[in-house]
Amino acid sequence: MEKYLEYSTAVINQLKEKYKTCDFHFHLDDVNVKLSVFFVLTNSSSLRESESWKKISEEIALKYQTKLDTVYEKWNLYIIYITNDIAPKELKNQIENDKFSSRKIVEDCYGKEFNDDEANRLIIKHITNSDLKEIVDATQEVTILEYIPKNEKLWKLLIREEKVIGDRKAQEEFIKKIIAL
Repeated sequence: MEKYLEYSTAVINQLKEKYKTCDFHFHLDDVNVKLSVFFVLTNSSSLRESESWKKISEEIALKYQTKLDTVYEKWNLYIIYITNDIAPKELKNQIENDKFSSRKIVEDCYGKEFNDDEANRLIIKHITNSDLKEIVDATQEVTILEYIPKNEKLWKLLIREEKVIGDRKAQEEFIKKIIAL
């Protein structure tokens, strides 16, 4: 575990030197397997600029992930990009759907001071979901109400047993009934 912290410190120092508009942090969590989480704090334009998010990811893969011992530890590498502004949806999708080396997450509109508690909160929110039992326990019993449709006549048409798939005549009749409502 100590060597991973040593590796991450070296990588973070190199990244800080290279990407001046970003701040970098690392968190190592042990939940039956080691989770390595890099945090990149910046704004969305810095991430978009010459695809720096991709270059950061590649450097972490090359300089940190290759030194991990087990395949499970390599699979459990995460990069959470934290922006202080709204990240454009296409940028967010591009980052989060990139499958190279690690799982990538974008946490945008972040206005809090980043510290260990916030790092743990983000890890729980996006990776471990270890707070689910507490959430379920805190959730009060939900009463299931009977569905009341907005258009009773349309609802009655929809729940009938007649099959209209593949039957052109039945489809035309169904449409006529809908129009008649």
